[in-house]
Amino acid sequence: MDNTMTYLKTSDLDRDKALLLVDASIQAYNAFNKDEPAECNSDNVTAPAGYEFVGSWTGVDAVFNDFKRVECYGVVLRSQHAPYTYIFAFRGTDGLYDLLDDFGADHTAFIPYQKDVPVPSDVAVESGFYHIYADSDGATPSMQNQVFALIDRYQASDKPIHQLYATGHSLGCTLSTLFTLDLALCRPKIPATSYNYASPRVGNSAFVNFYDRQAPQQKPETRTIRIQNEYDKVPCVPLHGERYQHLPYVYLIAFYRDNLTGKFDIVDNHSVHNYQTVLDCAFKRGGVCEETFEYDGGKKMKSVQPNPDAVCKYW
Repeated sequence: MDNTMTYLKTSDLDRDKALLLVDASIQAYNAFNKDEPAECNSDNVTAPAGYEFVGSWTGVDAVFNDFKRVECYGVVLRSQHAPYTYIFAFRGTDGLYDLLDDFGADHTAFIPYQKDVPVPSDVAVESGFYHIYADSDGATPSMQNQVFALIDRYQASDKPIHQLYATGHSLGCTLSTLFTLDLALCRPKIPATSYNYASPRVGNSAFVNFYDRQAPQQKPETRTIRIQNEYDKVPCVPLHGERYQHLPYVYLIAFYRDNLTGKFDIVDNHSVHNYQTVLDCAFKRGGVCEETFEYDGGKKMKSVQPNPDAVCKYW
């Protein structure tokens, strides 16, 4: 269990931003086509109201550094009117290879896009997450290079970035977090903030401290916020005992599959669609969502008052 969390109230969140970015995270999944994993399918992306699809990128999945596959990993959505807001939405787990990365434990150094930007030597991140972000297969540029090429292209266009939002769900949160830190270090003049949904732990305590010292984290309106379900076990990995720690600002919700073993469910308690439903309900209730709802063809889900003391208690 992490010991330095700041648990936020519903009133601490920007309602429009929180609902916009969970929708954007869903669209990052929609762009992925299992039959053609390296091609981002823009036809399946339904941009939120007031936004349009303008770009995408890939990343390299590697299992035990043996098998590498290029996959679509994210989409860029841009507001339709100036001043322009850009959303960089990172896709979450969608298969065995991604899941193995989610449960990794090895540490590696974080190297920014601009290699000469100093990073403390004790800063370490989970290697599986980092390699998806930073590695190339030798033919396709790394995700890191692709997203910064997009940033520089937009900045040089007649529709420059006025505000940037980074977001993701599950594995996508880890990539969003690495990108957000990279932006703060290498493009500090771009106003950027991040809402993440069901994030695993990304780095060690030195990483969290370094991340939290960056300028965007000093203001409530631009700091990174994690939204986490008490009964979701993905945010409990990599294990705290393996020297991983969460970013400190978290908005806690609590929902689970409404059956005998539902509190131990892995898939439905992690679903981005259920995160979206409960988050929307909490805003409508002006606080905590306490109700039962249907999901995925009639499955019953139950949302209750969250208990911070129970979050990843033995993890």
